[in-house]
Amino acid sequence: MSNTLGSEESWNRLFLSIIHDSYVGGKCTYNNQSFSLLPTLITSYDFLRTIKKPETELDRLLDSLDPRFKAVARSEMYRRGVGWIDRGIAGYEGMKIRQIKVGAKSYLLPILSHSAAIGVDTTSIGSRTTVVCFCCIPDPEAGYIYLERHLNLPKTHNQKEFKWSRLNEDHKKRVLEHFETLLRVCCNGLLIIKTDTLISPPDKLENVFANLIEGCFSGYENMPNQRTLRPSLRKKLFSLANATPIHCDCDFPPLTPTKAVRLFVKTLAKRNGYFEDFTPLHASLQSHESKPIQITDVLVGAIRTKIQLNDPLDPIEPLPFDKRKIKHYKNRTANAYFWIIRE
Repeated sequence: MSNTLGSEESWNRLFLSIIHDSYVGGKCTYNNQSFSLLPTLITSYDFLRTIKKPETELDRLLDSLDPRFKAVARSEMYRRGVGWIDRGIAGYEGMKIRQIKVGAKSYLLPILSHSAAIGVDTTSIGSRTTVVCFCCIPDPEAGYIYLERHLNLPKTHNQKEFKWSRLNEDHKKRVLEHFETLLRVCCNGLLIIKTDTLISPPDKLENVFANLIEGCFSGYENMPNQRTLRPSLRKKLFSLANATPIHCDCDFPPLTPTKAVRLFVKTLAKRNGYFEDFTPLHASLQSHESKPIQITDVLVGAIRTKIQLNDPLDPIEPLPFDKRKIKHYKNRTANAYFWIIRE
Protein backbone atom coordinates (compact mmCIF):
# COMPACT_ATOMS: atom_id res chain seq x y z
CA MET A 1 0.00 0.00 0.00
CA SER A 2 1.23 3.49 -0.72
CA ASN A 3 -0.11 6.72 0.72
CA THR A 4 1.22 10.20 0.22
CA LEU A 5 1.16 12.20 3.43
CA GLY A 6 1.84 15.69 2.15
CA SER A 7 2.22 18.83 4.27
CA GLU A 8 -0.74 20.38 2.46
CA GLU A 9 -3.10 17.95 4.19
CA SER A 10 -4.76 18.94 7.42
CA TRP A 11 -3.07 17.80 10.61
CA ASN A 12 -6.19 15.84 11.48
CA ARG A 13 -6.12 13.94 8.21
CA LEU A 14 -2.40 13.31 8.61
CA PHE A 15 -3.03 11.94 12.11
CA LEU A 16 -5.67 9.51 10.81
CA SER A 17 -3.54 8.52 7.82
CA ILE A 18 -0.65 7.53 10.09
CA ILE A 19 -3.01 5.45 12.26
CA HIS A 20 -4.15 3.63 9.13
CA ASP A 21 -0.68 3.13 7.66
CA SER A 22 0.91 2.00 10.92
CA TYR A 23 -1.80 -0.63 11.46
CA VAL A 24 -1.87 -2.00 7.92
CA GLY A 25 1.86 -1.69 7.32
CA GLY A 26 3.55 -1.11 3.99
CA LYS A 27 5.03 1.84 2.16
CA CYS A 28 4.03 5.47 2.59
CA THR A 29 5.57 8.79 1.67
CA TYR A 30 5.77 12.05 3.59
CA ASN A 31 7.65 15.15 2.44
CA ASN A 32 9.29 13.09 -0.31
CA GLN A 33 10.62 10.57 2.21
CA SER A 34 9.64 6.91 1.89
CA PHE A 35 8.90 4.68 4.86
CA SER A 36 8.32 0.93 5.02
CA LEU A 37 6.17 0.43 8.09
CA LEU A 38 5.80 -2.83 9.95
CA PRO A 39 2.21 -3.42 11.12
CA THR A 40 1.99 -1.74 14.52
CA LEU A 41 -0.62 -0.83 17.10
CA ILE A 42 -0.16 2.88 17.69
CA THR A 43 -1.07 4.97 20.75
CA SER A 44 -1.92 8.64 20.96
CA TYR A 45 1.22 9.14 23.03
CA ASP A 46 3.33 7.95 20.09
CA PHE A 47 2.45 11.20 18.32
CA LEU A 48 3.75 13.28 21.24
CA ARG A 49 6.80 11.41 22.52
CA THR A 50 10.31 12.66 21.97
CA ILE A 51 12.31 10.40 19.67
CA LYS A 52 16.01 10.86 20.29
CA LYS A 53 17.15 7.97 18.14
CA PRO A 54 14.62 6.36 15.78
CA GLU A 55 14.62 2.59 16.19
CA THR A 56 11.83 1.71 13.77
CA GLU A 57 10.45 3.03 10.51
CA LEU A 58 7.46 4.37 12.43
CA ASP A 59 9.84 6.24 14.75
CA ARG A 60 11.59 7.65 11.71
CA LEU A 61 8.28 8.79 10.20
CA LEU A 62 7.08 10.42 13.42
CA ASP A 63 10.46 12.07 13.92
CA SER A 64 10.29 13.54 10.41
CA LEU A 65 6.97 15.31 10.97
CA ASP A 66 6.79 19.08 10.89
CA PRO A 67 7.50 20.27 14.48
CA ARG A 68 4.25 22.23 14.33
CA PHE A 69 2.36 18.94 14.09
CA LYS A 70 3.30 17.87 17.62
CA ALA A 71 2.57 21.32 18.99
CA VAL A 72 -0.92 21.25 17.49
CA ALA A 73 -1.42 17.60 18.52
CA ARG A 74 -0.86 18.42 22.19
CA SER A 75 -3.81 20.80 22.19
CA GLU A 76 -6.08 19.26 19.56
CA MET A 77 -5.82 15.49 19.87
CA TYR A 78 -7.84 15.02 23.07
CA ARG A 79 -10.46 17.78 22.85
CA ARG A 80 -13.86 16.33 23.66
CA GLY A 81 -16.15 16.12 20.66
CA VAL A 82 -14.00 18.14 18.26
CA GLY A 83 -10.49 16.78 18.89
CA TRP A 84 -8.65 14.60 16.42
CA ILE A 85 -9.50 11.35 18.20
CA ASP A 86 -13.21 12.10 18.61
CA ARG A 87 -13.44 13.33 15.03
CA GLY A 88 -11.82 10.13 13.84
CA ILE A 89 -14.26 8.03 15.86
CA ALA A 90 -17.18 9.96 14.36
CA GLY A 91 -15.67 9.83 10.87
CA TYR A 92 -13.52 12.48 9.22
CA GLU A 93 -12.95 12.93 5.48
CA GLY A 94 -13.81 9.31 4.74
CA MET A 95 -11.67 7.84 7.53
CA LYS A 96 -12.80 6.37 10.85
CA ILE A 97 -10.97 4.99 13.86
CA ARG A 98 -11.78 3.23 17.11
CA GLN A 99 -10.02 2.93 20.44
CA ILE A 100 -9.26 -0.26 22.32
CA LYS A 101 -7.72 -0.63 25.75
CA VAL A 102 -5.32 -3.45 26.56
CA GLY A 103 -4.08 -3.30 30.11
CA ALA A 104 -3.01 0.27 30.80
CA LYS A 105 -2.55 1.15 27.12
CA SER A 106 -5.10 2.59 24.71
CA TYR A 107 -4.52 1.91 21.03
CA LEU A 108 -5.94 3.68 17.99
CA LEU A 109 -7.09 1.44 15.14
CA PRO A 110 -8.43 2.32 11.71
CA ILE A 111 -11.86 1.01 10.76
CA LEU A 112 -11.37 -0.89 7.51
CA SER A 113 -14.73 -2.65 7.01
CA HIS A 114 -18.03 -1.25 5.79
CA SER A 115 -20.02 -3.20 8.37
CA ALA A 116 -19.73 -5.38 11.45
CA ALA A 117 -20.33 -9.14 11.47
CA ILE A 118 -20.86 -12.10 13.78
CA GLY A 119 -18.73 -15.21 13.54
CA VAL A 120 -20.01 -18.56 14.84
CA ASP A 121 -17.70 -21.54 15.19
CA THR A 122 -17.18 -24.62 17.33
CA THR A 123 -14.37 -26.81 18.56
CA SER A 124 -14.27 -30.04 20.54
CA ILE A 125 -12.76 -31.20 23.81
CA GLY A 126 -12.43 -34.94 23.61
CA SER A 127 -15.20 -36.92 21.95
CA ARG A 128 -18.22 -35.50 23.80
CA THR A 129 -17.75 -31.83 24.65
CA THR A 130 -18.27 -28.91 22.29
CA VAL A 131 -17.21 -25.30 22.75
CA VAL A 132 -19.45 -22.91 20.81
CA CYS A 133 -18.36 -19.33 20.22
CA PHE A 134 -20.52 -16.43 19.07
CA CYS A 135 -18.09 -13.61 18.28
CA CYS A 136 -19.26 -10.05 17.59
CA ILE A 137 -16.69 -8.54 15.23
CA PRO A 138 -16.86 -4.77 14.72
CA ASP A 139 -14.30 -4.73 11.90
CA PRO A 140 -13.66 -8.09 10.18
CA GLU A 141 -11.02 -6.68 7.83
CA ALA A 142 -8.97 -5.21 10.68
CA GLY A 143 -9.28 -8.44 12.65
CA TYR A 144 -8.10 -10.46 9.68
CA ILE A 145 -5.12 -8.14 9.17
CA TYR A 146 -4.18 -8.57 12.82
CA LEU A 147 -4.00 -12.35 12.35
CA GLU A 148 -2.20 -12.06 9.04
CA ARG A 149 0.27 -9.21 9.53
CA HIS A 150 0.60 -8.56 13.26
CA LEU A 151 0.67 -12.18 14.47
CA ASN A 152 2.05 -13.49 11.15
CA LEU A 153 -0.09 -16.61 11.27
CA PRO A 154 0.12 -18.94 8.27
CA LYS A 155 -2.89 -20.04 6.25
CA THR A 156 -3.72 -23.56 5.17
CA HIS A 157 -2.24 -24.64 1.86
CA ASN A 158 -5.43 -25.82 0.18
CA GLN A 159 -8.12 -23.21 0.85
CA LYS A 160 -5.84 -20.43 2.15
CA GLU A 161 -7.62 -19.85 5.44
CA PHE A 162 -6.70 -19.45 9.10
CA LYS A 163 -7.45 -22.58 11.14
CA TRP A 164 -6.37 -23.08 14.73
CA SER A 165 -6.03 -26.84 14.27
CA ARG A 166 -3.48 -26.34 11.50
CA LEU A 167 -1.22 -23.96 13.42
CA ASN A 168 2.01 -25.33 14.84
CA GLU A 169 2.87 -24.99 18.53
CA ASP A 170 4.90 -21.81 18.04
CA HIS A 171 2.03 -20.07 16.27
CA LYS A 172 -0.47 -21.21 18.90
CA LYS A 173 1.85 -19.95 21.62
CA ARG A 174 2.03 -16.56 19.87
CA VAL A 175 -1.77 -16.33 19.80
CA LEU A 176 -2.02 -17.24 23.49
CA GLU A 177 0.66 -14.70 24.41
CA HIS A 178 -1.32 -11.97 22.62
CA PHE A 179 -4.74 -13.33 23.58
CA GLU A 180 -6.19 -10.22 25.22
CA THR A 181 -4.97 -7.95 22.43
CA LEU A 182 -6.38 -10.32 19.80
CA LEU A 183 -9.70 -10.42 21.63
CA ARG A 184 -9.98 -6.64 21.91
CA VAL A 185 -8.86 -6.01 18.33
CA CYS A 186 -11.28 -8.56 16.87
CA CYS A 187 -14.32 -8.44 19.17
CA ASN A 188 -16.67 -6.15 20.99
CA GLY A 189 -18.77 -8.99 22.36
CA LEU A 190 -18.41 -12.72 22.92
CA LEU A 191 -20.66 -15.54 24.12
CA ILE A 192 -19.17 -18.99 24.73
CA ILE A 193 -20.95 -22.20 25.70
CA LYS A 194 -19.11 -25.38 26.71
CA THR A 195 -21.45 -28.35 26.68
CA ASP A 196 -21.88 -32.08 26.10
CA THR A 197 -25.47 -31.72 24.86
CA LEU A 198 -24.70 -31.17 21.17
CA ILE A 199 -22.98 -34.48 20.45
CA SER A 200 -25.61 -37.26 20.42
CA PRO A 201 -28.22 -34.69 21.53
CA PRO A 202 -30.88 -35.95 23.98
CA ASP A 203 -33.63 -33.95 22.24
CA LYS A 204 -34.33 -32.35 18.88
CA LEU A 205 -31.19 -30.36 18.14
CA GLU A 206 -33.30 -27.28 17.52
CA ASN A 207 -34.60 -27.45 21.10
CA VAL A 208 -31.17 -28.16 22.56
CA PHE A 209 -29.62 -25.25 20.69
CA ALA A 210 -32.32 -22.79 21.77
CA ASN A 211 -32.16 -23.97 25.40
CA LEU A 212 -28.39 -23.54 25.47
CA ILE A 213 -28.69 -19.92 24.40
CA GLU A 214 -31.66 -19.21 26.66
CA GLY A 215 -29.82 -20.71 29.64
CA CYS A 216 -27.23 -17.95 29.38
CA PHE A 217 -29.84 -15.29 30.14
CA SER A 218 -32.65 -16.85 32.21
CA GLY A 219 -32.77 -17.59 35.93
CA TYR A 220 -30.74 -16.21 38.84
CA GLU A 221 -33.45 -13.66 39.65
CA ASN A 222 -32.46 -13.77 43.34
CA MET A 223 -28.85 -12.77 42.65
CA PRO A 224 -28.77 -8.94 42.40
CA ASN A 225 -25.79 -8.76 40.06
CA GLN A 226 -27.14 -11.47 37.73
CA ARG A 227 -30.66 -10.03 37.83
CA THR A 228 -29.23 -6.85 36.32
CA LEU A 229 -26.51 -8.36 34.14
CA ARG A 230 -28.44 -11.04 32.28
CA PRO A 231 -31.17 -8.92 30.63
CA SER A 232 -28.62 -6.19 29.95
CA LEU A 233 -26.25 -8.67 28.31
CA ARG A 234 -29.04 -10.18 26.22
CA LYS A 235 -30.10 -6.73 25.05
CA LYS A 236 -26.54 -5.72 24.19
CA LEU A 237 -25.83 -8.90 22.23
CA PHE A 238 -29.16 -8.50 20.43
CA SER A 239 -28.18 -4.98 19.36
CA LEU A 240 -24.92 -6.38 17.97
CA ALA A 241 -26.50 -9.40 16.23
CA ASN A 242 -29.81 -8.11 14.90
CA ALA A 243 -29.73 -7.27 11.18
CA THR A 244 -25.99 -8.00 11.19
CA PRO A 245 -24.49 -10.59 8.81
CA ILE A 246 -23.87 -13.76 10.83
CA HIS A 247 -21.27 -16.12 9.40
CA CYS A 248 -21.96 -19.71 10.36
CA ASP A 249 -21.23 -22.89 8.45
CA CYS A 250 -22.55 -26.42 9.04
CA ASP A 251 -21.39 -26.93 12.63
CA PHE A 252 -24.75 -28.08 14.01
CA PRO A 253 -26.08 -30.82 11.70
CA PRO A 254 -28.88 -31.53 11.01
CA LEU A 255 -29.64 -27.92 12.01
CA THR A 256 -28.95 -25.75 8.98
CA PRO A 257 -26.80 -22.62 9.41
CA THR A 258 -29.77 -20.44 8.46
CA LYS A 259 -31.91 -22.06 11.15
CA ALA A 260 -29.15 -21.79 13.75
CA VAL A 261 -28.74 -18.08 12.98
CA ARG A 262 -32.48 -17.51 13.28
CA LEU A 263 -32.67 -19.32 16.63
CA PHE A 264 -29.73 -17.33 17.97
CA VAL A 265 -31.17 -13.93 17.05
CA LYS A 266 -34.72 -14.90 18.04
CA THR A 267 -33.59 -16.02 21.50
CA LEU A 268 -31.69 -12.77 21.99
CA ALA A 269 -34.84 -10.87 20.97
CA LYS A 270 -36.87 -12.42 23.79
CA ARG A 271 -38.14 -10.05 26.45
CA ASN A 272 -40.64 -10.43 29.27
CA GLY A 273 -43.40 -12.32 27.49
CA TYR A 274 -42.74 -11.03 23.98
CA PHE A 275 -40.13 -10.83 21.23
CA GLU A 276 -38.69 -7.65 19.82
CA ASP A 277 -38.83 -7.41 16.05
CA PHE A 278 -35.77 -9.21 14.79
CA THR A 279 -34.00 -9.71 11.48
CA PRO A 280 -31.61 -12.66 11.26
CA LEU A 281 -29.09 -12.36 8.44
CA HIS A 282 -27.14 -15.47 7.52
CA ALA A 283 -24.04 -14.84 5.41
CA SER A 284 -23.95 -17.96 3.27
CA LEU A 285 -20.19 -18.39 2.93
CA GLN A 286 -17.91 -21.33 3.56
CA SER A 287 -15.13 -20.92 6.09
CA HIS A 288 -12.40 -20.25 3.51
CA GLU A 289 -14.58 -17.45 2.08
CA SER A 290 -15.46 -15.91 5.45
CA LYS A 291 -13.08 -13.75 7.44
CA PRO A 292 -15.43 -13.69 10.49
CA ILE A 293 -15.48 -17.51 10.64
CA GLN A 294 -11.69 -17.67 10.41
CA ILE A 295 -11.26 -15.05 13.14
CA THR A 296 -13.71 -16.96 15.35
CA ASP A 297 -11.97 -20.27 14.59
CA VAL A 298 -8.68 -18.94 15.95
CA LEU A 299 -10.35 -17.36 18.98
CA VAL A 300 -12.40 -20.41 19.96
CA GLY A 301 -9.35 -22.62 19.49
CA ALA A 302 -7.35 -20.41 21.84
CA ILE A 303 -10.23 -20.30 24.35
CA ARG A 304 -10.58 -24.08 24.31
CA THR A 305 -6.84 -24.44 24.91
CA LYS A 306 -6.96 -22.05 27.86
CA ILE A 307 -9.92 -23.97 29.31
CA GLN A 308 -8.03 -27.26 28.94
CA LEU A 309 -4.91 -25.79 30.57
CA ASN A 310 -7.02 -24.17 33.30
CA ASP A 311 -5.46 -20.83 32.36
CA PRO A 312 -7.26 -17.57 33.21
CA LEU A 313 -9.60 -16.43 30.45
CA ASP A 314 -9.32 -12.73 31.37
CA PRO A 315 -11.03 -10.54 30.34
CA ILE A 316 -13.65 -13.21 29.56
CA GLU A 317 -15.88 -13.89 32.57
CA PRO A 318 -17.92 -16.93 33.64
CA LEU A 319 -21.68 -16.61 33.13
CA PRO A 320 -23.76 -18.84 35.42
CA PHE A 321 -25.84 -21.17 33.26
CA ASP A 322 -29.51 -21.76 34.10
CA LYS A 323 -29.41 -25.53 34.57
CA ARG A 324 -33.20 -25.71 34.47
CA LYS A 325 -32.91 -25.36 30.70
CA ILE A 326 -31.17 -28.73 30.43
CA LYS A 327 -32.57 -30.52 33.50
CA HIS A 328 -34.37 -33.05 31.29
CA TYR A 329 -31.10 -33.91 29.56
CA LYS A 330 -29.91 -36.47 32.08
CA ASN A 331 -26.25 -36.19 33.11
CA ARG A 332 -25.60 -33.43 30.56
CA THR A 333 -23.85 -30.17 31.47
CA ALA A 334 -23.34 -26.65 30.16
CA ASN A 335 -21.08 -23.79 31.19
CA ALA A 336 -21.13 -20.30 29.74
CA TYR A 337 -18.72 -17.39 29.49
CA PHE A 338 -19.01 -13.88 28.11
CA TRP A 339 -17.15 -10.72 27.35
CA ILE A 340 -18.59 -7.40 26.28
CA ILE A 341 -17.18 -3.92 25.82
CA ARG A 342 -18.90 -1.84 28.46
CA GLU A 343 -19.51 1.66 27.15
